[in-house]
Parts: sequence; structure tokens; C-alpha cells
Amino acid sequence: MSKRLILILAVLLGIGLCGTTYAAVQNVKVSGDLGISALSRDQFDLTRGVKGNSVDDSESMFISQARLRIDADLTDNVATTVRLINERTWDTETNTNSDIDLDLAYATMKEFLYSPLSLTIGRQELRFGNGLVIGNANASTNISAVTNGVPTDLSLRKAFDGIKAVLDYDPLMINVIYAKIDETSGVGGSKLNDDTNLYGAYASYNLGGKYASKVDAYLFDKKKSSTTSKSGAIDIKTVGVLLSAKPIEDLTTSLEGAYQFGHRDSTQHKKRAYALEFISNYALPKVKFTPTVGFTYAYLSGDKNSGDNKDKAWDSMYYDQAVSNIAGAILPFSDVSVYSLNGNAKLMEDLNVSMVWAYYRLNQRLSAIQSNKRDSLGNLYTYTMSPDSKNLGYEIDLTGTYDYTEDVQLGLTFGYFNPDKAFAANNRRDATQLIGSMKVTF
Repeated sequence: MSKRLILILAVLLGIGLCGTTYAAVQNVKVSGDLGISALSRDQFDLTRGVKGNSVDDSESMFISQARLRIDADLTDNVATTVRLINERTWDTETNTNSDIDLDLAYATMKEFLYSPLSLTIGRQELRFGNGLVIGNANASTNISAVTNGVPTDLSLRKAFDGIKAVLDYDPLMINVIYAKIDETSGVGGSKLNDDTNLYGAYASYNLGGKYASKVDAYLFDKKKSSTTSKSGAIDIKTVGVLLSAKPIEDLTTSLEGAYQFGHRDSTQHKKRAYALEFISNYALPKVKFTPTVGFTYAYLSGDKNSGDNKDKAWDSMYYDQAVSNIAGAILPFSDVSVYSLNGNAKLMEDLNVSMVWAYYRLNQRLSAIQSNKRDSLGNLYTYTMSPDSKNLGYEIDLTGTYDYTEDVQLGLTFGYFNPDKAFAANNRRDATQLIGSMKVTF
């Protein structure tokens, strides 16, 4: 009922803006997109089950993802944005998955109090840098998409409920954010003092010059209060630096390093973790098919000794990136090193093809790993590991996209993941994925 009430209120608000307050609206823009995907996944559980038993071995479905966005400029310095979304699998017509949910709902005030300051309040997308730390509010717990039968890694829902202040001192840009990650309730709907909140500051300085250099620095703090004692609270701080440069023509590079400290869980483990990521892409615009090639290396620390009081495993925070599709869906964003090569080419004016090869390796041996991603039934992927190796395996993704018109794009993606000896013998089944898609933008 609450979701329907929100929709009714949004419609009434739109009517009100177009009616009684029409004179105050300078411009209204309506836009959106519709995506239809046919998905087939096989052996994402990586398990060699009983012969002839295909339970959890494969899943196939059609998925619809529709979004409608309204942007309204009220005055020179005040604007609002509302976007509605529906994600569901075909032939699952229930009150839950037929709901139209609120995806974005925020107001932006430019030159707030004084000219360099802009303020954005409400449900909004927050993504900084390459998405290593902040980008997807639902990266760990996107339960709503699973309820509608959509696997979490394919969901379009990423927005945060929060406040963002932007100070524009060109070439220096400073973002200060607050987001409510989890608002918990007790018996009878009473509010409890065990919410999860995100605080942060992100500064970017554009050095410009010959190498088009830029330096980003940030500090994010994830806090979870406790209703019982101080020892039950969680406080993880992430500080980092991102360097971007264009050392030669058509070559773009970035190097990011981040460190986490504070404490996590009720046992008060001290958090001491770090991450490194290097990304490079080289374009060849004067070569036939205008190819682009790239290399990525990422290191997310792991915890070797779970018995001490230090937790050295990287906390995935609210990341928004995946080097490859299958591994990005089934592996946790922690305790892993990734090496990848990628390339794409424009074979025809409207046809583009791309390829990704990625190799994954554990940094610290584990007895089991559990993904923070869920399948279409809401089940977490969990795997038994072997003590004999750190090699997780490799993946190959092939993608072709065809621009049917300027508004319609057709796509086909194939992925193959080959697990290596870091997995136990019964968890080394090859996983495959095939996705055909159509996206219409208006």
C-alpha cells in the first residue's frame, strides 16, 4: 500500500506542478528507457551435483526493466528529479513485482547560501571515481530486486537516500555527503538506535596541462550504531587517493589506492585493510575498426588469521564495478587479485564488439567464500574452497551491440568462467551465461 500511495502522490504532484503552479515551472523534461533481456545461466553454483539432478544448476528467464524520469526546472537555481522503476521477470504477476517503485526523488538547489555551493537532497545516485568504494547503495543487500525475480547483479537500482553538498572552486571540486543506508524498526514500528549511516567527503583537483592530470582524495565513514553496547557498533573508515592522467595521446590511465581502518562486528575486530587498482585504456582512432585495448589490475586485501583481533579483509562498502560478468556476480568483492585484458572494435558503423579476459586469484586462503550476490530465488552463492591453491580461475566475456536506430540498441553477451584449484573438487563446474537484450531510450 505504501508504494501505491507514493505513486499516487507523485502523480498528484505532477498534476499540481502542471496546474496550480504552472507559472513557476520553467522547463519540464520527460525521459526514460525500457530494457528487455533474455537470460540463460548455467552452473553458477559451480557444483558437481548428482547426475540427472539439475536443481540450482541453471536458470533462464525474460526480464523487463522500465524507468520513467521527470526533470523539472522550477527557477534558475532550483530543479527536481523523479524517476520511477519497475523490474520483474515475465509471467510473475503479483502485487510485489508489478509495483512501480521510487528510484530517484531529489531536489537540487544551486548557489545555495552563496554561489559556489549546490545542495542535492533526496534519493539520488552517488558514484565517485571508478566506483571502487562508492557507487551502488544496494551492492551488498539488493533484496528488492531479488523479490521481483531479477538477479542482484543485473538490477538497475543503485540510488542512496541522502544529502550531497558540492563546492565548486574550479579547478577544485569538493563533495560532502550523508546517506541513510539502513533505518531499522522495532516492535510496533518504533525506531531503534542501530541504523547504518554513510558519511563522506570527496575532493577532485584538475591539474590540466599536457597530461590532463587529475587528483582525487576521499574519506568515507560507514557507521552502524548498537542498541546493546558500544562493543556492538561498527565503524569502518576508508581513505584513498585516485590519480588520473593521459601520459600520451589516446592513452588514459588511473591509479587508486585506499586504506580502511576502524572496527567491525561485535567482537571489535580492528579493521586494517587496503585496496589498489590500476586501469589503462589505449585508443587507436586511425586504425581500421578504431579499436581500443586496455589492462586492469586490482588488489583487495584478505585476512590470513581470523583468530586475532585484526580484520585485514577489504570491506566492499558500496562498490559499483565488475571486471567481468560471471565472476562479478558470484565472487565477493574482497580478498582477491584480478588481472584483465579488454578490447573493443567497431566492425561496422552501427556494430560494436568487445572482449574481456580476466584472471582471479585469492590473496589469502579460505575454507569457504560467500558472495554478496543473490540468484533469482534470493539465494546467496556459497562455495567450499580447497587449501591447496589460491587460483580461482579465469573468465572470458564476448559482447556485441548493434544500434538498430539512434533510440534502439540490440545486444548479445556470452560469458564463460572456468574455476581453478582454489575451489574444492565438487565446486569446479564451469559456469556460462548468455544474455540477449534490447534497450529503447526515449
